[in-house]
Amino acid sequence: MASAALKVLSRSSKKLIKPFSPTPLTQKWHKFSLIEQAQTHTYVPFGFFYSNNQLGALSNQPTQISKLLENSLSKNLVSYYPYAGEMKDNAAIDCNDKGVEFLNVHIDAPMSQILNHQDCNVKDVIFPNGVAWENDSDYGLAVIQLIHFDCGGIAISICLSHKIGDAYNGLQFSIDWATLTRDPNAKLIPPYYISDTIFPSPPSGPLDSPVVPSILDGCTQKRYIFPSKKVSTLRSFVASESQVKNPSTTEVLSALLFKCVAKAVTANSGSFIPSKLIQYADLREMISPKLPPNSVGNVLSHFSTHISNEADMNLPTIVSLMRKEKQLFRTKDNIKENAWVLEILELAKGVPPQKKEFDEYTCSSVCKFPFYDIDFGWGKPMATTIATGPYNKLFNLMNYRDDGIEAFVMLDEQDMSVFERDEEFLEFASPYANYF
Repeated sequence: MASAALKVLSRSSKKLIKPFSPTPLTQKWHKFSLIEQAQTHTYVPFGFFYSNNQLGALSNQPTQISKLLENSLSKNLVSYYPYAGEMKDNAAIDCNDKGVEFLNVHIDAPMSQILNHQDCNVKDVIFPNGVAWENDSDYGLAVIQLIHFDCGGIAISICLSHKIGDAYNGLQFSIDWATLTRDPNAKLIPPYYISDTIFPSPPSGPLDSPVVPSILDGCTQKRYIFPSKKVSTLRSFVASESQVKNPSTTEVLSALLFKCVAKAVTANSGSFIPSKLIQYADLREMISPKLPPNSVGNVLSHFSTHISNEADMNLPTIVSLMRKEKQLFRTKDNIKENAWVLEILELAKGVPPQKKEFDEYTCSSVCKFPFYDIDFGWGKPMATTIATGPYNKLFNLMNYRDDGIEAFVMLDEQDMSVFERDEEFLEFASPYANYF
């Protein structure tokens, strides 16, 4: 997408980075859980930008930067060894230390031209072409790209297979890699691999192929900033007008996005369509016994907020219903009654899906994840980002520096053209903000 919005010239090279020491034979195989078998070979794609001022003298030494990151990545892969292996089939990884692809790309444009461009899809130039959310990439289980801008600044994009872990694991991997870059002798706690211990294959055996694709056709992404003061105003309004006394940032922003996007869909369709907002939740701290914070895997489920009547599509009602659904969700046994697993098992039967009663929207939040703390030795990133994708009617929320929340909204172009002019939404969100 970036190339359509901005022409940049680039030169690249690629090499494989292997673990610093061989993976023991006792760790030869990494089995996929049922959730991971259901997913296609997509990636969790995050990017980090560092200015030439942060890099100092290193900004003129791209080879040294690359070598530093390659060496620390090799050490990091000793603990994160499945990412350096190969998929045997849809059920397991052969942890054979093949290596992780490391790309060096030199872009003949300043970093400011990429970060400050009004089309937020331009930032995708930092991700390897044909990776990110693609269903069946030819790349391996992890792809790292180091981008050198002609101003001396750099960006590091990290694409980790969703077949192994989730966004939280992307954060873990990044923190540990950055730590080893700052201190090659740092002693880190190795991750705990959940594998198929919680959500095993069905009795009939592993799924032969994924059943949950990502669909990008016709979608576009827009980026919005919610300043902290505006978020506080919104939270106060919802608290005063509903039974929820302390609504969270994610609750009020996801409700606002849900309402305003549904309004755009209604305008284009000519009538209100019953709608639901799907929100995924990490189960690491909900299940008993709790999983360690450094556990790697997709331990997820979801809950939904349903709106059947247009009159109920207002912020106080949406947040009130959302809070009730969240509380109900927390009382369930989300292993035996996992909504996501039950859906996967139905899809695996191959039965044609029934017509959906509700139009579906999805909100994913990583606001609690400290992506702005990823310090490779040059300080905190001046900007972080996530690649465009993976499907329509999706809202990704993440922190924006120390002053607010950044929202990446995926919609088809017709609905986006209405949504981006919504006055109620724009009262709280800015459609564009310079990083520097």
